[in-house]
Amino acid sequence: MRAVIDLGTNTFHLLIAEVEAACIDEVLQLQIPVKIGSGGINKGIITPEAWARGMAAIEIFAVHIAEHKVKRTLAIGTSAIRNASNGNDFLAEIDSRFGIEVKSIDGKREAELIYRGVQHSFPFPAQPLWVMDIGGGSVEFILGQQNNIIWKQSFEIGAARLIDKFPLSNPATAQELKELNAYIVKMLEPVWQQQVTYQSPYLIGAAGSFDTLREVLTEDLNQAPELLSKHASNIGLNQVALFSNLIQNSTIAQRTQLKGLVDFRVDMIVAATCLMQIAIENLGSTQIIASHYALKEGILLSY
Repeated sequence: MRAVIDLGTNTFHLLIAEVEAACIDEVLQLQIPVKIGSGGINKGIITPEAWARGMAAIEIFAVHIAEHKVKRTLAIGTSAIRNASNGNDFLAEIDSRFGIEVKSIDGKREAELIYRGVQHSFPFPAQPLWVMDIGGGSVEFILGQQNNIIWKQSFEIGAARLIDKFPLSNPATAQELKELNAYIVKMLEPVWQQQVTYQSPYLIGAAGSFDTLREVLTEDLNQAPELLSKHASNIGLNQVALFSNLIQNSTIAQRTQLKGLVDFRVDMIVAATCLMQIAIENLGSTQIIASHYALKEGILLSY
């Protein structure tokens, strides 16, 4: 039995599973909205309030880890933690208080692990494809062809960073979205340059916001996507457009009422849909797939 804790910018995730022959048999999955970057993400610090929320979440995880008699637990710090001046101190406290092995990984390693996780969610086609992971602190793009990673990069423009830098009205105005989109397009220029060479029609979205896309389509829009496997769904371009239009034109109160949108994504999902739409439009993607696997599964399969 193994456990992985993904110390994300918005949410801390716990996955306990048996792993055998590159197959994951999930025993428990739990996520707690910590918002470790709240109040300090663009200042490079974990605030005392965020620190306390993080430790409280780890305390809950530790109880489940003990109950399941897990042999090895690994906690991975990503964007908000690796860029915080006190991030290493935060990880050290997790180690000393709970005896949990902790590591902070850079963006390229995070991208690689995301790809390895997504790769096990459904059979990859023979052609090159893009994998995209929208986090709270960073966004990862990986260009791969089956087992080979051709190119990868992490960009510090996650949804939490974007809404901190570009505060949105309720609902967002057309001008606010225009400015936000222009910034995203500019920051992701290296991705567009790669697409010129490879011209891949595939965009695979890794968990998180893409889970929300699938769930809102199913539970709120009566547009259940086609299943490709137990852990991946095919999403139509018209379905993405329906979802984006709903999210970007809604108020916080209206989004709170959506059955497929968990509470802790209500404020950041607008920026996430902008990232999603811009990637699809600028890559010219025609095959959109939402994968339930991402970083956690990649860690389990790699360590």
